Amino acid sequence: MSRGFGSRPRAGFTLIELLVVIAIIAILIGLLLPAVQKVREAAARSKCTNNLKQIALAVHNYHDANGRLPISTTYGDTGAPAPTTGRGWITEILPYVEQEAIFRGLEPSRTVGFGGGANALNGSNLTAFVTTPIATFRCPSDPDTKPTTTREFQWNPTPIAQNNYKGVMGNHRMGGAGTSEYADCHNTIGCNGLFYRNVYREPIRFVTITDGLSNTLMVGEDIPTQNDHSSLYYSNGDYGTCNWPINKAVTDPSDWPNAFGFRSYHTGGANFALADGSVRFVAQSIDFANYRAICTRNVGETAQVP
Repeated sequence: MSRGFGSRPRAGFTLIELLVVIAIIAILIGLLLPAVQKVREAAARSKCTNNLKQIALAVHNYHDANGRLPISTTYGDTGAPAPTTGRGWITEILPYVEQEAIFRGLEPSRTVGFGGGANALNGSNLTAFVTTPIATFRCPSDPDTKPTTTREFQWNPTPIAQNNYKGVMGNHRMGGAGTSEYADCHNTIGCNGLFYRNVYREPIRFVTITDGLSNTLMVGEDIPTQNDHSSLYYSNGDYGTCNWPINKAVTDPSDWPNAFGFRSYHTGGANFALADGSVRFVAQSIDFANYRAICTRNVGETAQVP
């Protein structure tokens, strides 16, 4: 039978054709997604590197102005010159990372103090400022997007701004008594790195880094959810030890002798700023003895940063 006048075949996709198109789109998305994630991580890692570069430059500018590296002090240490109230070295370099307003807002802490009864934050002005996050001290690869944390045990549940970057105290262990090279030093003196509590008793100058500025790690990454001691402005949250391998797993973030280390969300290692101001990515597969050696300032090792 002939078709009627003006009739045409009906155009369109069959169900099989639609399924094939959907499958192709799904495959393309599956191929593109890892590439997009790699691009995002590369951008985040680049931003993290830039953060560390800015921090390293700030430390150098502070040293030029003051003749020593910035210091951290534990609260209540009456033997130290002002400030003696738990201010970390990061607080001291705030004017050099364009954070003069926050630095001035924290000035009452020179007399009011981070410490005090029950380790409370004293002074409403101080309490307000320690909750202020600073993007320069947050690695964009860290998926924890909260600007503050309540995990800092000294002030829980007061929100405290988080910090992803810690000064290198050396290769000493944290906590416990002992006289070996692994002995705890953060609460006294004698650490062989660049930043630790009570460093005011033996101020560090670049000239005293006899192992070489280009052979000494200065600031590295950490993850606040892996270490409760990660408050931005407090001396308990601004340093770590190389006594543990990079990216050592932590089961209890409040277990400070085991949590004080360096770790990141970057695959295979972490970024570090060196004492010469450069920034390197240090692989977690680095020989552990070599890693411990490049974390000291004047022990005399011949190790170099890879």
